[in-house]
Amino acid sequence: MIFLTNKYLTGLTVIVLVYCLIDSESGTPNNKKISKNDRRRSFIAALFTKNNSQLNVTSNKRGICRWLRGFRHQKFLCLKRKGLAQLLKDYKTMTIQACLFHFRYEQWQCLRDRKFFRKIYRETALMYSLSTSAFMYLIAKACASGKLENCKCASHGKSDNSSNWQWGGCGDNTKFAKNFTYRFFQLRRKGDTNQSIYRHNSEIGMRVVMKNEEKVCKCHGLSGSCTYKTCFKKIRPFEQIVKELKNHYHNAIKVDSGNNYKLRTKGAKKNLVYLENSPNFCPLTVGRRCEDAVNCDTMCCGRGFDMSSRKVKETCNCRWRNETIYEIMCQKCEREEIIYICR
Repeated sequence: MIFLTNKYLTGLTVIVLVYCLIDSESGTPNNKKISKNDRRRSFIAALFTKNNSQLNVTSNKRGICRWLRGFRHQKFLCLKRKGLAQLLKDYKTMTIQACLFHFRYEQWQCLRDRKFFRKIYRETALMYSLSTSAFMYLIAKACASGKLENCKCASHGKSDNSSNWQWGGCGDNTKFAKNFTYRFFQLRRKGDTNQSIYRHNSEIGMRVVMKNEEKVCKCHGLSGSCTYKTCFKKIRPFEQIVKELKNHYHNAIKVDSGNNYKLRTKGAKKNLVYLENSPNFCPLTVGRRCEDAVNCDTMCCGRGFDMSSRKVKETCNCRWRNETIYEIMCQKCEREEIIYICR
């Protein structure tokens, strides 16, 4: 029989308690000991994985901001800045719907599972870039429409007096939106290699928004003569931004986890980057609808596909019935639609 002293028991108890606090899967402390970097990046995970069905019926600011519980920084901004709560509600809806729609014919159909945030997959990179681009897009638009407090239309440069146009009107404020996105997602804070990659992929999303800013002009003059024009900058529809990010997703580059990954990997600076190969999505495509025969070959993972047809009705042969009151009359036409299903 072995007798243990109180001093030895105390030390053993401490060791057991520490061991219990360690997550057996990841080797990191449980929620009470999660690092600041982990807390910051978990906001994106909550955006895609947290069920917030109450947002559809909640209009109160505190009610909308409640889904940010556990994210002190984001919740503080949500409650503090007038107009941001509703924008965050729209932001969550727009981000998820865009992801679901544009990846409906991909092997990965925007599966919103927390496992994609435990490692840095190609899909994780896409969700980070998509999230920041959607947020920046809505903030820039909100500034122009007056929906966000302490934010106004974009300022313009000097006009060229030799041309028949000048800067004017109310443009989307991408400069403010970019700075506010950095602040909201806390992207300027330093962190480990993973945090640097999260920031890099987030910045790709913002860069695509800036790339899709274009000059839009309005004519002025008698009887629409367009004697001169006032021009301002607007962001193209968000659909265009998601299409470009989808191309980034397919062209993403796998990198090593070293601190100098940007320098050592060719093209990494301009592309989404990831660390781990994606899980096998092929078993999840059984019974799913694909777009056409070419798409099915990839999406169905070589298993083949079944075809069927159905008749659908759609609007067609539209014409003006009365041009003075802008009344249009259309017919209903029937066409055959081919449906492809993965085996």
